[in-house]
Amino acid sequence: MNAAGSFSDAWLTRREQADHDARATAPLQAAIDWLAPGGDRAPWQLLDLGCGSGANVRYLAPRLPGLQHWHLVDHDDALLSHAVGRCQPLRDPTSMPIQVTTYQHDLHALESSWLADIDLVTASALCDLVSAAWVETLADACTAHRAAALITLSVDGNIRFQADDVVVNDAEDVWLFEILAAHQRRDKGFGPALGTTAPQALIDAFTVRGFHLSDAESPWRLTPAQRPLALSLIDGWAGAAREQAPQARRRIDRWWHRRRKALDQGHVDLYVGHRDVFAAPEPDHDPR
Repeated sequence: MNAAGSFSDAWLTRREQADHDARATAPLQAAIDWLAPGGDRAPWQLLDLGCGSGANVRYLAPRLPGLQHWHLVDHDDALLSHAVGRCQPLRDPTSMPIQVTTYQHDLHALESSWLADIDLVTASALCDLVSAAWVETLADACTAHRAAALITLSVDGNIRFQADDVVVNDAEDVWLFEILAAHQRRDKGFGPALGTTAPQALIDAFTVRGFHLSDAESPWRLTPAQRPLALSLIDGWAGAAREQAPQARRRIDRWWHRRRKALDQGHVDLYVGHRDVFAAPEPDHDPR
């Protein structure tokens, strides 16, 4: 990822627990099952794209089978340093320490060679920022190197305010979220971003190449216990909407004030849709 898609360590830390709570079971289990047959061999070679401060590795390392060598890629050297410090103490399910190697790369320049000797490619909260061409490049690289992919927490556009599990979205919410979706499709450094179309783009790209997929919803369900994250989202969405539709600033501000107050006072919860996708080469393929 380049500077257009940068995130602070504070933001990544704030969202980490919500990310972990949201993970879908089926794609993760499919990844575990795909790796399990070779779990007693040399370390799995695992590549995490856009690793940030290492939250994805912290979730996956204790759950994926076997010895593990993680290759962490990000454009931000400071975040890579955070990732090393937080991930090196991790152990696999057999209590063996994982290996960690970092690479400072701009992700817009994704190259097939990065996947040489890689068994599984992972990424979290990344693919809604990239272009359709980038996803095609990733799928081509996985095909060339017979690597599987576990791509998680791509936004799907399903955003709901809820009170006692009843959806309370109104016309102003629909209007604001349409503006937000348009902003999410702006160039984040990779060309026009996929935004909410990312999950389907991943499914299509890997399916046409003969991969077998497991995909499932992985939504954030933000209750009052996650109020700081929910409020940060509302602030960020309003800011994005003001960029996308500056002529509607007053209307956006009214929406922001009303929904922020409802969240802050615990009157509503916030549901933010994502999807997780696992893609693997043809069956009967020994990943080694």
